[in-house]
Amino acid sequence: MSLIQTLPNCPLDIIGDVHGQIEALQNLLHYLGYSPAGKHPQGRKLVFVGDLVDRGPDSPAVLDLFRQIHLAGNAFMVLGNHEINLLMHEPKDGSGWFFDCRAEKDSCHYAPWQRLPEKQRNSLIQFLQQQPLILQCPDLRIVHAAWLPQSIEKIKENQNSNIVQLIQEWDDELHCCIKHAPWFDDYLEEQRQYAHGLENNCVPPPMLHATATHDIYRSSRHPVRALTCGIEKAADAPFFAGGRWRFSVRNPWWEDYTDSADVVIGHYWRTWHNLSQPKHRENIFTMPPHHWHGARKNVFCVDFSVGARWRDRKKGITPAQSDFRLAALRYPEKTLMFDNGDVEQTLF
Repeated sequence: MSLIQTLPNCPLDIIGDVHGQIEALQNLLHYLGYSPAGKHPQGRKLVFVGDLVDRGPDSPAVLDLFRQIHLAGNAFMVLGNHEINLLMHEPKDGSGWFFDCRAEKDSCHYAPWQRLPEKQRNSLIQFLQQQPLILQCPDLRIVHAAWLPQSIEKIKENQNSNIVQLIQEWDDELHCCIKHAPWFDDYLEEQRQYAHGLENNCVPPPMLHATATHDIYRSSRHPVRALTCGIEKAADAPFFAGGRWRFSVRNPWWEDYTDSADVVIGHYWRTWHNLSQPKHRENIFTMPPHHWHGARKNVFCVDFSVGARWRDRKKGITPAQSDFRLAALRYPEKTLMFDNGDVEQTLF
C-alpha cells in the first residue's frame, strides 16, 4: 500500500484525533447521520486525521469500529504519531492499553480502560502498516500534523516502501548525523545527569539547551516524524507535558504555507472554549476556534482535545459538561459538527 493515497471523490466528514474515546466517536457518527455500521444515506465518507488511540477508555473499540467501516469502503485514515509509536514499538504516555510495560505507570491517569489482548497485537500492527501518511486530491490535503514540502518530497520518493523499515532507515541515518553534530557531547552529558528524572513532574530540571537542539533537529530532519509530530523551536524554559519534561515547543508551520490546496490536520489540541494552554501549545492558535488559519487561511486543525477527557473523569465531569470535544469538519461545506450535536460554520 502506498504512503500517499487519493481521497474518495465525494463529500467527506474529517474527524479529529479520537484518542480512544469510543462514546464520543459513536455520538459524533450519530449526529453526522451515519449508521452504526458507518454508512451514510448520502454517500458521504469518513476520514480520520490519525491518533485514534491512547489515553482514552477504549482504544481497541475505536480501532475495531474504524476497521469495520474501512473494510466496507466508508472510512479512511492517515497515521498519527500515536500510531507510529505502536508501529515502532515505542511505549509512550497513555499507551498502556497496548504495551505491558506502560500499563502500571499509565493506570493512575487513564484507568479504567480496555487493554488489547496480546494475541490481537500483531494483527493490529499489520493493519496499521497498510495505512497512509497522506490522503489528498487536487484541492484538499490531509496529514496528521504538518505539510512540509521537503518531507513530502522524500515520502513521494519512497511512497511504496514498508513504513516500519523506512522509519528505521531514517532513524539510523539521523542518529548517525546527530553523533557528528557540534552539540552532541553536551546533549549526552545533559542526558547522563537528568534523563532519569525527566518523567518526574515534581522535580523541574534546568533548561537543557543541547537537549532542546537535539529535539528540534530530530523533529525537522526525519520526514515521517516531521509529518506526524510537527516541527519545533526552543522553549523559553522547561515545562512538563505528555508525561515528561520538555525543552522545545511546537512551531506553527502553517504561517509559511502558501499553496492553494486546503490542508486539514489534527495533533495540536485546539480548544473550543478559551482555556489556558500548556507551555508547548501557547500562542499556536491566535484566531478563534472556528477559523481557518495559516498564511492563506486554508489550514484547519480539527483536533479539539477530546483526548483530555481523562482529566474530566478524574474530576467527576461528565462528557456533557466537558470543555473537550470530538469534532468533524464537513467538506466541502466547511462546517463543524461536534459530538454533542452542536454545529458551527467555519470562517476564514
